[in-house]
Amino acid sequence: ITATSNGAFHVECQKQDGSEACPDLDPIEQVCVDILEAAGVHVDQKQKLSESELCVLIKDYDGLVVRSGTQVTAAVIEAAGKLKVVGRAGTGVDNIECDAASRAGVMVMNTPGGNTISAAEHTCALIMAMARNVAQGDGSMKEGKWERKNFMGVELHGKTLGVLGLGRVGREVVSRMQAFGMAVVGYDPMFPEEASRKLNIEPASAAECIRRADFLTIHVPLLDETRGLINEGSLATMKPGARIVNCARGGIIDEKALLDALNSGHIAAAALDVFESEPPAQSEWPLIKHPRCIATPHLGASTEEAQGKVAQEIAHELVNFFSDKQVSGVVNAPDLLASQQPELKPWTRLCEQMGSIVAQLLGGGVSRVQVEVVGPAVGKAGSLCAASALIGLFKTLTNDISLNLVNAPIVARDRDIEVAHSVGEAGVYNQLVTLTVKTGTQTQIISGTVFGNQGRIVRLGHHWIEFSPGGYSLIYRNIDKPGVLASVAGCMASKKVNIGSAIISSCDSEGFVTSIMSLDKKLGAEVLAQLKALPDVAEVHLVHIA
Repeated sequence: ITATSNGAFHVECQKQDGSEACPDLDPIEQVCVDILEAAGVHVDQKQKLSESELCVLIKDYDGLVVRSGTQVTAAVIEAAGKLKVVGRAGTGVDNIECDAASRAGVMVMNTPGGNTISAAEHTCALIMAMARNVAQGDGSMKEGKWERKNFMGVELHGKTLGVLGLGRVGREVVSRMQAFGMAVVGYDPMFPEEASRKLNIEPASAAECIRRADFLTIHVPLLDETRGLINEGSLATMKPGARIVNCARGGIIDEKALLDALNSGHIAAAALDVFESEPPAQSEWPLIKHPRCIATPHLGASTEEAQGKVAQEIAHELVNFFSDKQVSGVVNAPDLLASQQPELKPWTRLCEQMGSIVAQLLGGGVSRVQVEVVGPAVGKAGSLCAASALIGLFKTLTNDISLNLVNAPIVARDRDIEVAHSVGEAGVYNQLVTLTVKTGTQTQIISGTVFGNQGRIVRLGHHWIEFSPGGYSLIYRNIDKPGVLASVAGCMASKKVNIGSAIISSCDSEGFVTSIMSLDKKLGAEVLAQLKALPDVAEVHLVHIA
Protein backbone atom coordinates (compact mmCIF):
# COMPACT_ATOMS: atom_id res chain seq x y z
CA ILE A 1 0.00 0.00 0.00
CA THR A 2 1.59 3.23 -1.13
CA ALA A 3 0.36 5.20 1.84
CA THR A 4 1.93 2.83 4.34
CA SER A 5 4.65 0.87 2.62
CA ASN A 6 7.26 3.29 3.94
CA GLY A 7 5.48 3.91 7.20
CA ALA A 8 5.15 1.89 10.36
CA PHE A 9 2.63 0.74 12.92
CA HIS A 10 3.24 0.21 16.59
CA VAL A 11 1.15 -2.56 18.14
CA GLU A 12 1.14 -1.87 21.85
CA CYS A 13 0.96 -4.85 24.21
CA GLN A 14 1.29 -3.21 27.58
CA LYS A 15 -0.92 -2.26 30.49
CA GLN A 16 -0.36 1.28 31.70
CA ASP A 17 -1.81 2.41 35.05
CA GLY A 18 -0.12 5.79 35.25
CA SER A 19 2.99 4.55 37.07
CA GLU A 20 6.40 3.75 35.61
CA ALA A 21 6.11 0.05 36.38
CA CYS A 22 3.82 -1.93 34.06
CA PRO A 23 3.91 -5.56 35.13
CA ASP A 24 0.86 -6.81 33.22
CA LEU A 25 0.63 -7.56 29.52
CA ASP A 26 -2.30 -6.67 27.27
CA PRO A 27 -1.62 -8.77 24.17
CA ILE A 28 -3.27 -8.40 20.77
CA GLU A 29 -3.88 -11.47 18.63
CA GLN A 30 -1.29 -12.26 15.95
CA VAL A 31 -3.96 -12.09 13.23
CA CYS A 32 -3.94 -8.30 13.58
CA VAL A 33 -0.22 -8.16 12.85
CA ASP A 34 -0.55 -10.64 9.98
CA ILE A 35 -3.25 -8.59 8.21
CA LEU A 36 -1.31 -5.35 8.55
CA GLU A 37 1.95 -6.86 7.35
CA ALA A 38 0.21 -8.51 4.39
CA ALA A 39 -0.95 -5.03 3.36
CA GLY A 40 2.61 -3.73 3.37
CA VAL A 41 2.62 -2.19 6.83
CA HIS A 42 5.73 -2.46 8.97
CA VAL A 43 4.61 -3.55 12.44
CA ASP A 44 6.59 -3.46 15.70
CA GLN A 45 5.34 -5.11 18.88
CA LYS A 46 6.47 -3.65 22.19
CA GLN A 47 5.69 -4.63 25.76
CA LYS A 48 5.96 -3.15 29.24
CA LEU A 49 6.56 0.43 28.17
CA SER A 50 6.12 3.28 30.62
CA GLU A 51 4.34 6.43 29.50
CA SER A 52 7.65 8.24 29.13
CA GLU A 53 9.10 5.40 27.04
CA LEU A 54 6.02 5.35 24.83
CA CYS A 55 6.30 9.12 24.37
CA VAL A 56 9.84 8.68 23.04
CA LEU A 57 8.95 5.73 20.82
CA ILE A 58 5.68 6.93 19.31
CA LYS A 59 7.18 9.82 17.32
CA ASP A 60 8.35 7.42 14.61
CA TYR A 61 4.99 5.73 13.98
CA ASP A 62 1.97 6.42 11.78
CA GLY A 63 -0.45 4.27 13.78
CA LEU A 64 -0.96 2.72 17.20
CA VAL A 65 -3.07 -0.36 18.01
CA VAL A 66 -4.08 -0.95 21.63
CA ARG A 67 -6.49 -2.83 23.82
CA SER A 68 -8.14 -1.56 27.00
CA GLY A 69 -5.07 -1.86 29.20
CA THR A 70 -2.94 0.75 27.44
CA GLN A 71 -3.51 4.38 28.40
CA VAL A 72 -3.07 6.62 25.36
CA THR A 73 -2.67 9.87 27.24
CA ALA A 74 -2.57 13.45 26.02
CA ALA A 75 1.20 13.38 26.60
CA VAL A 76 1.57 10.37 24.30
CA ILE A 77 -0.51 12.01 21.58
CA GLU A 78 1.36 15.30 21.93
CA ALA A 79 4.68 13.47 21.52
CA ALA A 80 3.51 11.69 18.36
CA GLY A 81 4.75 13.73 15.45
CA LYS A 82 3.57 11.40 12.65
CA LEU A 83 0.65 9.61 14.32
CA LYS A 84 -2.47 9.58 12.18
CA VAL A 85 -4.67 6.94 13.81
CA VAL A 86 -5.15 5.04 17.06
CA GLY A 87 -6.96 1.72 16.68
CA ARG A 88 -8.72 0.26 19.72
CA ALA A 89 -9.17 -3.51 19.41
CA GLY A 90 -12.45 -3.50 21.29
CA THR A 91 -15.35 -1.18 22.10
CA GLY A 92 -14.62 1.22 24.94
CA VAL A 93 -12.20 4.09 24.40
CA ASP A 94 -12.03 5.21 28.04
CA ASN A 95 -8.28 4.58 27.92
CA ILE A 96 -7.70 6.96 25.00
CA GLU A 97 -7.67 10.76 25.37
CA CYS A 98 -10.07 11.33 22.48
CA ASP A 99 -10.22 15.10 22.94
CA ALA A 100 -6.44 15.32 22.73
CA ALA A 101 -6.48 13.09 19.65
CA SER A 102 -9.09 15.28 17.98
CA ARG A 103 -7.10 18.43 18.66
CA ALA A 104 -4.02 16.76 17.16
CA GLY A 105 -5.90 15.51 14.12
CA VAL A 106 -5.44 11.88 15.14
CA MET A 107 -8.34 9.60 14.27
CA VAL A 108 -9.51 7.18 16.94
CA MET A 109 -11.19 3.99 15.73
CA ASN A 110 -12.77 1.08 17.58
CA THR A 111 -14.54 -2.19 16.83
CA PRO A 112 -17.92 -1.91 18.57
CA GLY A 113 -19.42 -5.11 17.17
CA GLY A 114 -16.59 -7.58 17.63
CA ASN A 115 -17.27 -8.52 21.24
CA THR A 116 -21.07 -8.14 21.22
CA ILE A 117 -21.89 -11.86 21.32
CA SER A 118 -19.28 -12.63 23.98
CA ALA A 119 -20.50 -9.81 26.24
CA ALA A 120 -24.13 -10.89 25.77
CA GLU A 121 -23.36 -14.54 26.50
CA HIS A 122 -21.42 -13.62 29.64
CA THR A 123 -24.37 -11.55 30.83
CA CYS A 124 -26.72 -14.47 30.26
CA ALA A 125 -24.34 -16.81 32.06
CA LEU A 126 -24.35 -14.55 35.10
CA ILE A 127 -28.15 -14.26 35.05
CA MET A 128 -28.47 -18.04 35.09
CA ALA A 129 -25.74 -18.45 37.69
CA MET A 130 -27.60 -16.01 39.98
CA ALA A 131 -30.90 -17.78 39.48
CA ARG A 132 -29.50 -21.19 40.47
CA ASN A 133 -26.69 -20.26 42.89
CA VAL A 134 -24.15 -21.98 40.65
CA ALA A 135 -21.05 -20.25 42.01
CA GLN A 136 -22.11 -20.72 45.63
CA GLY A 137 -22.93 -24.37 45.13
CA ASP A 138 -19.61 -24.99 43.41
CA GLY A 139 -17.73 -23.30 46.23
CA SER A 140 -19.54 -25.34 48.83
CA MET A 141 -18.77 -28.59 47.03
CA LYS A 142 -15.08 -27.70 46.79
CA GLU A 143 -15.08 -27.31 50.56
CA GLY A 144 -16.31 -30.91 50.84
CA LYS A 145 -19.88 -29.97 51.77
CA TRP A 146 -23.24 -31.23 50.55
CA GLU A 147 -25.68 -28.39 51.21
CA ARG A 148 -28.58 -28.78 48.76
CA LYS A 149 -31.07 -26.99 50.99
CA ASN A 150 -28.90 -23.87 51.23
CA PHE A 151 -28.96 -23.14 47.49
CA MET A 152 -32.61 -23.09 46.51
CA GLY A 153 -32.91 -21.23 43.22
CA VAL A 154 -35.61 -19.69 41.06
CA GLU A 155 -36.79 -20.31 37.50
CA LEU A 156 -36.29 -17.73 34.79
CA HIS A 157 -39.51 -18.73 33.04
CA GLY A 158 -42.27 -16.23 33.71
CA LYS A 159 -39.94 -13.69 35.32
CA THR A 160 -39.53 -10.09 34.12
CA LEU A 161 -36.15 -9.05 32.74
CA GLY A 162 -35.48 -5.32 32.96
CA VAL A 163 -32.92 -4.09 30.41
CA LEU A 164 -31.32 -0.67 30.79
CA GLY A 165 -29.86 0.04 27.34
CA LEU A 166 -31.01 -1.56 24.09
CA GLY A 167 -27.84 -1.30 22.05
CA ARG A 168 -26.13 -4.25 20.40
CA VAL A 169 -25.35 -6.17 23.60
CA GLY A 170 -28.67 -5.39 25.27
CA ARG A 171 -30.67 -6.68 22.31
CA GLU A 172 -28.60 -9.87 22.07
CA VAL A 173 -29.25 -10.52 25.76
CA VAL A 174 -32.97 -9.96 25.22
CA SER A 175 -33.22 -12.48 22.37
CA ARG A 176 -31.48 -15.15 24.43
CA MET A 177 -33.39 -14.64 27.66
CA GLN A 178 -36.73 -14.54 25.83
CA ALA A 179 -35.96 -18.14 24.85
CA PHE A 180 -36.16 -18.96 28.56
CA GLY A 181 -39.69 -17.56 28.70
CA MET A 182 -38.80 -14.22 30.29
CA ALA A 183 -40.93 -11.14 29.69
CA VAL A 184 -38.82 -8.07 28.88
CA VAL A 185 -39.22 -4.39 29.73
CA GLY A 186 -36.57 -2.13 28.26
CA TYR A 187 -35.33 1.44 28.57
CA ASP A 188 -33.31 3.30 25.99
CA PRO A 189 -33.89 7.01 25.21
CA MET A 190 -32.53 6.51 21.68
CA PHE A 191 -34.44 3.34 20.78
CA PRO A 192 -37.91 3.95 19.26
CA GLU A 193 -40.85 2.42 21.09
CA GLU A 194 -42.15 0.86 17.88
CA ALA A 195 -38.81 -0.87 17.30
CA SER A 196 -38.90 -2.17 20.89
CA ARG A 197 -42.33 -3.66 20.42
CA LYS A 198 -41.22 -5.41 17.24
CA LEU A 199 -38.68 -7.23 19.43
CA ASN A 200 -41.36 -8.07 22.03
CA ILE A 201 -39.80 -5.58 24.43
CA GLU A 202 -42.21 -3.44 26.43
CA PRO A 203 -40.81 0.11 26.37
CA ALA A 204 -40.56 1.76 29.77
CA SER A 205 -38.83 4.57 31.59
CA ALA A 206 -35.64 3.81 33.49
CA ALA A 207 -37.50 4.10 36.80
CA GLU A 208 -40.27 1.75 35.68
CA CYS A 209 -37.78 -0.72 34.25
CA ILE A 210 -35.93 -0.84 37.58
CA ARG A 211 -39.15 -1.09 39.58
CA ARG A 212 -40.70 -3.95 37.58
CA ALA A 213 -37.64 -6.14 37.07
CA ASP A 214 -37.18 -9.52 38.71
CA PHE A 215 -33.78 -9.55 37.02
CA LEU A 216 -32.16 -6.25 36.02
CA THR A 217 -29.32 -6.13 33.49
CA ILE A 218 -27.36 -2.99 32.66
CA HIS A 219 -26.11 -2.09 29.19
CA VAL A 220 -25.72 1.70 29.21
CA PRO A 221 -22.44 3.63 28.85
CA LEU A 222 -20.89 5.35 31.85
CA LEU A 223 -21.84 9.02 31.49
CA ASP A 224 -22.56 11.77 34.00
CA GLU A 225 -26.25 10.90 33.63
CA THR A 226 -25.74 7.19 34.28
CA ARG A 227 -23.14 7.35 37.05
CA GLY A 228 -24.82 6.06 40.20
CA LEU A 229 -28.01 5.26 38.25
CA ILE A 230 -28.52 2.26 40.52
CA ASN A 231 -28.37 3.87 43.95
CA GLU A 232 -29.99 3.66 47.35
CA GLY A 233 -33.18 5.29 46.09
CA SER A 234 -33.62 3.22 42.95
CA LEU A 235 -32.70 -0.01 44.76
CA ALA A 236 -35.45 0.71 47.30
CA THR A 237 -38.03 0.77 44.48
CA MET A 238 -37.06 -2.70 43.26
CA LYS A 239 -39.05 -5.79 44.07
CA PRO A 240 -37.96 -7.60 47.21
CA GLY A 241 -35.79 -10.48 46.04
CA ALA A 242 -34.81 -8.87 42.74
CA ARG A 243 -31.44 -9.67 41.17
CA ILE A 244 -28.98 -7.37 39.36
CA VAL A 245 -26.23 -8.03 36.81
CA ASN A 246 -23.75 -5.47 35.42
CA CYS A 247 -21.47 -6.30 32.51
CA ALA A 248 -21.38 -2.71 31.18
CA ARG A 249 -19.22 -0.28 33.14
CA GLY A 250 -18.27 0.16 36.76
CA GLY A 251 -19.67 3.28 38.41
CA ILE A 252 -23.22 2.85 37.10
CA ILE A 253 -24.06 1.00 40.33
CA ASP A 254 -23.44 2.64 43.70
CA GLU A 255 -21.51 -0.28 45.15
CA LYS A 256 -22.04 0.69 48.80
CA ALA A 257 -25.79 0.96 48.26
CA LEU A 258 -25.82 -2.44 46.57
CA LEU A 259 -23.86 -3.99 49.45
CA ASP A 260 -26.35 -2.56 51.94
CA ALA A 261 -29.27 -3.93 49.87
CA LEU A 262 -27.67 -7.38 49.79
CA ASN A 263 -27.02 -7.29 53.54
CA SER A 264 -30.63 -6.33 54.25
CA GLY A 265 -31.92 -9.08 51.95
CA HIS A 266 -33.93 -6.66 49.81
CA ILE A 267 -31.78 -7.62 46.82
CA ALA A 268 -31.47 -11.39 46.57
CA ALA A 269 -28.30 -11.53 44.47
CA ALA A 270 -25.94 -9.55 42.28
CA ALA A 271 -23.50 -10.49 39.54
CA LEU A 272 -20.76 -8.03 38.60
CA ASP A 273 -18.19 -8.18 35.83
CA VAL A 274 -17.15 -4.52 36.12
CA PHE A 275 -16.18 -2.32 39.04
CA GLU A 276 -15.57 1.32 39.90
CA SER A 277 -11.85 0.57 40.12
CA GLU A 278 -10.13 -2.14 38.13
CA PRO A 279 -8.42 -3.95 39.76
CA PRO A 280 -10.89 -3.32 42.61
CA ALA A 281 -9.96 -0.96 45.43
CA GLN A 282 -9.77 -2.26 48.98
CA SER A 283 -13.19 -0.75 49.75
CA GLU A 284 -14.84 -2.84 47.01
CA TRP A 285 -13.84 -6.26 48.30
CA PRO A 286 -16.63 -6.59 50.91
CA LEU A 287 -19.16 -6.44 48.06
CA ILE A 288 -17.15 -8.81 45.86
CA LYS A 289 -16.80 -11.32 48.71
CA HIS A 290 -20.47 -11.14 49.69
CA PRO A 291 -21.92 -14.67 49.64
CA ARG A 292 -24.76 -13.62 47.32
CA CYS A 293 -22.58 -11.70 44.87
CA ILE A 294 -20.96 -13.39 41.88
CA ALA A 295 -17.92 -11.48 40.67
CA THR A 296 -15.77 -11.96 37.56
CA PRO A 297 -12.70 -9.91 36.57
CA HIS A 298 -14.11 -8.06 33.53
CA LEU A 299 -14.47 -11.16 31.38
CA GLY A 300 -17.28 -9.90 29.12
CA ALA A 301 -15.11 -9.80 26.00
CA SER A 302 -12.62 -12.43 27.10
CA THR A 303 -13.27 -15.17 24.57
CA GLU A 304 -11.02 -16.46 21.85
CA GLU A 305 -13.64 -15.58 19.27
CA ALA A 306 -14.17 -12.00 20.46
CA GLN A 307 -10.48 -11.21 20.66
CA GLY A 308 -9.91 -12.69 17.23
CA LYS A 309 -12.81 -10.68 15.77
CA VAL A 310 -11.74 -7.33 17.18
CA ALA A 311 -8.12 -7.95 16.13
CA GLN A 312 -9.21 -8.70 12.56
CA GLU A 313 -11.69 -5.84 12.41
CA ILE A 314 -9.27 -3.17 13.61
CA ALA A 315 -6.56 -4.40 11.23
CA HIS A 316 -8.92 -4.26 8.23
CA GLU A 317 -10.19 -0.81 9.23
CA LEU A 318 -6.65 0.54 9.50
CA VAL A 319 -5.75 -0.86 6.10
CA ASN A 320 -8.87 0.82 4.67
CA PHE A 321 -7.99 4.07 6.37
CA PHE A 322 -4.56 4.28 4.79
CA SER A 323 -5.97 3.15 1.44
CA ASP A 324 -8.49 6.01 1.44
CA LYS A 325 -11.37 3.53 1.52
CA GLN A 326 -14.56 3.78 3.53
CA VAL A 327 -14.10 3.11 7.23
CA SER A 328 -16.46 2.58 10.15
CA GLY A 329 -16.03 2.66 13.88
CA VAL A 330 -14.54 6.16 13.83
CA VAL A 331 -14.97 7.64 17.29
CA ASN A 332 -13.64 11.16 17.18
CA ALA A 333 -12.63 12.43 13.75
CA PRO A 334 -15.16 13.70 11.23
CA ASP A 335 -13.73 12.35 8.01
CA LEU A 336 -16.24 13.67 5.57
CA LEU A 337 -14.40 15.73 2.98
CA ALA A 338 -17.37 18.01 2.49
CA SER A 339 -17.36 19.02 6.15
CA GLN A 340 -14.00 20.72 5.67
CA GLN A 341 -15.31 23.05 2.94
CA PRO A 342 -15.48 26.58 4.44
CA GLU A 343 -18.82 27.39 2.83
CA LEU A 344 -20.46 24.36 4.47
CA LYS A 345 -19.17 24.81 8.01
CA PRO A 346 -21.88 27.34 9.01
CA TRP A 347 -24.53 24.94 7.71
CA THR A 348 -23.22 21.91 9.62
CA ARG A 349 -23.04 24.03 12.78
CA LEU A 350 -26.61 25.25 12.21
CA CYS A 351 -27.91 21.72 11.60
CA GLU A 352 -26.32 20.48 14.82
CA GLN A 353 -27.97 23.36 16.71
CA MET A 354 -31.32 22.55 15.10
CA GLY A 355 -30.99 18.91 16.15
CA SER A 356 -30.22 19.95 19.71
CA ILE A 357 -33.24 22.25 19.86
CA VAL A 358 -35.56 19.52 18.60
CA ALA A 359 -34.15 17.01 21.09
CA GLN A 360 -34.87 19.43 23.94
CA LEU A 361 -38.40 20.00 22.67
CA LEU A 362 -39.30 16.36 22.02
CA GLY A 363 -37.16 14.28 24.39
CA GLY A 364 -36.34 10.69 23.40
CA GLY A 365 -38.10 8.03 21.37
CA VAL A 366 -37.02 9.37 17.98
CA SER A 367 -38.11 7.11 15.12
CA ARG A 368 -37.50 9.16 11.96
CA VAL A 369 -35.25 12.05 10.95
CA GLN A 370 -35.82 13.84 7.63
CA VAL A 371 -33.64 16.64 6.27
CA GLU A 372 -34.60 18.70 3.23
CA VAL A 373 -32.01 21.03 1.70
CA VAL A 374 -32.65 23.89 -0.71
CA GLY A 375 -30.17 26.04 -2.60
CA PRO A 376 -26.73 25.83 -4.22
CA ALA A 377 -24.74 25.99 -0.97
CA VAL A 378 -26.29 22.88 0.58
CA GLY A 379 -28.07 21.26 -2.35
CA LYS A 380 -25.51 18.43 -2.54
CA ALA A 381 -24.84 18.15 1.18
CA GLY A 382 -28.04 16.49 2.39
CA SER A 383 -26.29 13.55 4.04
CA LEU A 384 -23.80 15.88 5.73
CA CYS A 385 -26.61 18.08 7.06
CA ALA A 386 -28.49 14.99 8.26
CA ALA A 387 -25.41 13.69 10.06
CA SER A 388 -24.89 17.10 11.69
CA ALA A 389 -28.51 17.16 12.86
CA LEU A 390 -28.08 13.65 14.31
CA ILE A 391 -25.07 14.83 16.30
CA GLY A 392 -27.16 17.57 17.87
CA LEU A 393 -30.01 15.17 18.59
CA PHE A 394 -27.93 12.38 20.10
CA LYS A 395 -25.48 14.56 22.03
CA THR A 396 -28.39 16.29 23.72
CA LEU A 397 -30.21 13.04 24.47
CA THR A 398 -27.20 11.07 25.67
CA ASN A 399 -24.42 13.59 26.43
CA ASP A 400 -22.12 11.31 24.44
CA ILE A 401 -19.32 13.62 23.32
CA SER A 402 -17.77 10.96 21.07
CA LEU A 403 -20.53 11.40 18.46
CA ASN A 404 -19.38 12.94 15.19
CA LEU A 405 -20.21 13.21 11.50
CA VAL A 406 -18.98 9.70 10.83
CA ASN A 407 -20.50 7.66 13.64
CA ALA A 408 -23.79 9.52 14.25
CA PRO A 409 -25.50 7.86 11.22
CA ILE A 410 -24.23 4.48 12.44
CA VAL A 411 -25.78 5.12 15.86
CA ALA A 412 -29.08 6.01 14.18
CA ARG A 413 -28.98 2.83 12.10
CA ASP A 414 -28.25 0.68 15.15
CA ARG A 415 -31.23 2.25 16.91
CA ASP A 416 -33.56 1.54 13.99
CA ILE A 417 -34.04 5.27 13.44
CA GLU A 418 -34.95 5.99 9.83
CA VAL A 419 -32.82 8.79 8.38
CA ALA A 420 -33.56 10.40 5.03
CA HIS A 421 -32.51 13.50 3.15
CA SER A 422 -33.88 15.16 0.03
CA VAL A 423 -33.58 18.27 -2.12
CA GLY A 424 -36.49 20.70 -2.10
CA GLU A 425 -37.52 23.67 -4.19
CA ALA A 426 -36.85 27.29 -3.26
CA GLY A 427 -39.71 29.18 -1.64
CA VAL A 428 -39.58 32.04 0.82
CA TYR A 429 -35.84 31.39 1.21
CA ASN A 430 -33.46 30.57 -1.63
CA GLN A 431 -31.26 28.53 0.71
CA LEU A 432 -32.81 26.54 3.53
CA VAL A 433 -32.44 23.39 5.61
CA THR A 434 -35.56 21.87 7.13
CA LEU A 435 -35.32 19.19 9.82
CA THR A 436 -38.37 17.04 10.58
CA VAL A 437 -38.13 14.67 13.53
CA LYS A 438 -40.80 12.15 14.45
CA THR A 439 -41.41 10.11 17.59
CA GLY A 440 -44.22 7.66 18.17
CA THR A 441 -46.65 10.48 19.02
CA GLN A 442 -45.11 13.80 17.98
CA THR A 443 -43.60 15.57 15.00
CA GLN A 444 -41.36 18.63 15.23
CA ILE A 445 -40.28 20.77 12.28
CA ILE A 446 -37.52 23.35 12.35
CA SER A 447 -35.94 25.29 9.48
CA GLY A 448 -32.83 27.42 9.27
CA THR A 449 -30.70 29.39 6.88
CA VAL A 450 -27.33 31.11 6.88
CA PHE A 451 -26.70 34.83 6.43
CA GLY A 452 -23.00 35.40 5.82
CA ASN A 453 -21.50 32.92 8.28
CA GLN A 454 -24.28 33.16 10.85
CA GLY A 455 -27.00 30.55 11.19
CA ARG A 456 -30.57 31.65 11.86
CA ILE A 457 -33.65 29.64 12.77
CA VAL A 458 -36.51 30.83 10.59
CA ARG A 459 -39.24 28.31 11.33
CA LEU A 460 -40.36 26.39 14.39
CA GLY A 461 -43.30 24.06 14.10
CA HIS A 462 -45.85 25.65 11.79
CA HIS A 463 -44.74 29.19 12.59
CA TRP A 464 -42.24 31.24 10.63
CA ILE A 465 -40.16 33.01 13.29
CA GLU A 466 -36.57 34.18 13.04
CA PHE A 467 -33.97 34.04 15.83
CA SER A 468 -30.29 33.26 16.40
CA PRO A 469 -29.67 29.97 18.25
CA GLY A 470 -27.39 30.34 21.25
CA GLY A 471 -27.46 30.51 25.03
CA TYR A 472 -30.69 30.01 26.94
CA SER A 473 -34.01 30.48 25.15
CA LEU A 474 -37.52 30.24 26.56
CA ILE A 475 -39.87 28.83 23.92
CA TYR A 476 -43.61 28.71 24.54
CA ARG A 477 -46.93 28.81 22.75
CA ASN A 478 -49.65 31.16 23.90
CA ILE A 479 -53.04 32.47 22.87
CA ASP A 480 -52.64 35.63 20.80
CA LYS A 481 -54.11 38.23 23.15
CA PRO A 482 -52.87 41.32 25.01
CA GLY A 483 -51.13 40.87 28.34
CA VAL A 484 -49.56 37.44 27.88
CA LEU A 485 -46.11 38.77 27.04
CA ALA A 486 -46.30 41.15 29.99
CA SER A 487 -47.19 38.27 32.34
CA VAL A 488 -44.23 36.20 31.19
CA ALA A 489 -41.88 39.19 31.34
CA GLY A 490 -43.13 39.98 34.82
CA CYS A 491 -42.35 36.45 35.97
CA MET A 492 -38.82 36.82 34.57
CA ALA A 493 -38.36 40.17 36.32
CA SER A 494 -39.50 38.74 39.65
CA LYS A 495 -36.75 36.13 39.38
CA LYS A 496 -34.14 38.71 38.27
CA VAL A 497 -33.79 37.08 34.85
CA ASN A 498 -32.81 39.46 32.08
CA ILE A 499 -34.55 39.16 28.71
CA GLY A 500 -32.18 39.79 25.82
CA SER A 501 -34.83 39.68 23.12
CA ALA A 502 -38.44 38.64 22.65
CA ILE A 503 -39.79 37.46 19.31
CA ILE A 504 -43.39 36.54 18.53
CA SER A 505 -44.63 34.70 15.45
CA SER A 506 -47.76 35.44 13.51
CA CYS A 507 -50.99 33.86 14.72
CA ASP A 508 -52.03 30.44 13.45
CA SER A 509 -55.53 29.24 12.60
CA GLU A 510 -56.10 28.10 16.19
CA GLY A 511 -55.32 31.52 17.62
CA PHE A 512 -51.87 30.58 18.96
CA VAL A 513 -48.47 32.21 18.47
CA THR A 514 -44.99 30.93 19.24
CA SER A 515 -42.93 33.20 21.47
CA ILE A 516 -39.18 33.03 22.00
CA MET A 517 -37.19 34.90 24.64
CA SER A 518 -33.41 34.88 24.92
CA LEU A 519 -32.38 34.81 28.59
CA ASP A 520 -29.18 35.52 30.47
CA LYS A 521 -29.43 32.52 32.80
CA LYS A 522 -30.95 29.10 33.26
CA LEU A 523 -34.45 28.83 34.70
CA GLY A 524 -35.14 26.40 37.52
CA ALA A 525 -37.95 23.86 37.55
CA GLU A 526 -39.98 26.05 39.91
CA VAL A 527 -39.92 29.00 37.51
CA LEU A 528 -40.89 26.80 34.56
CA ALA A 529 -43.80 25.46 36.59
CA GLN A 530 -44.96 29.01 37.32
CA LEU A 531 -44.81 29.86 33.62
CA LYS A 532 -46.82 26.79 32.69
CA ALA A 533 -49.45 27.84 35.21
CA LEU A 534 -49.94 31.27 33.62
CA PRO A 535 -53.28 31.75 31.85
CA ASP A 536 -53.19 31.34 28.07
CA VAL A 537 -49.60 29.89 28.08
CA ALA A 538 -48.83 26.36 26.85
CA GLU A 539 -45.94 24.07 25.89
CA VAL A 540 -43.21 25.85 27.85
CA HIS A 541 -39.64 24.75 27.10
CA LEU A 542 -36.22 26.02 28.10
CA VAL A 543 -33.55 25.14 25.55
CA HIS A 544 -29.83 25.74 25.72
CA ILE A 545 -27.37 25.92 22.84
CA ALA A 546 -23.72 26.16 23.83
